[in-house]
Amino acid sequence: MTEDLIRRLIAAGLTKQQASSVTAETLVNLFMPEDGKMLIREAQKQVAEMQTLVNNLRKDYNDLKKRISGISDMLLAINEAQKAHGAITDEKARNVVALYAALLSMSQKAGGEADEAIKNAGYVTYAYLGGQAKREITYTQE
Repeated sequence: MTEDLIRRLIAAGLTKQQASSVTAETLVNLFMPEDGKMLIREAQKQVAEMQTLVNNLRKDYNDLKKRISGISDMLLAINEAQKAHGAITDEKARNVVALYAALLSMSQKAGGEADEAIKNAGYVTYAYLGGQAKREITYTQE
């Protein structure tokens, strides 16, 4: 029952406790036309759908907030490093930083563990810079 209906019952002479009782609600439902009951059910259904939508939007908002916070932290760290050590001017160094960040991002999107992502990105970056993983393989046909 709505607050307005309870106020009307109180104005008709019932006490607040009587107007809010289960008996009063049962009587209202008993005398309410079927159209009214159908409208109430539809309104309740729409409210439930909106609550589900709001909950999903809250989850999406929190996920986006975490992602934005992570990106912000990374950008702040880059900015602090540039202030302390100067900007990266070497093109290959910029490519390495971009490659490393891209590898970490791809691993995170794939659901990888953070420590494994860091190790793997470091290994690939090391290989890109000419480290141990870079091998020349020659196949010969016999």
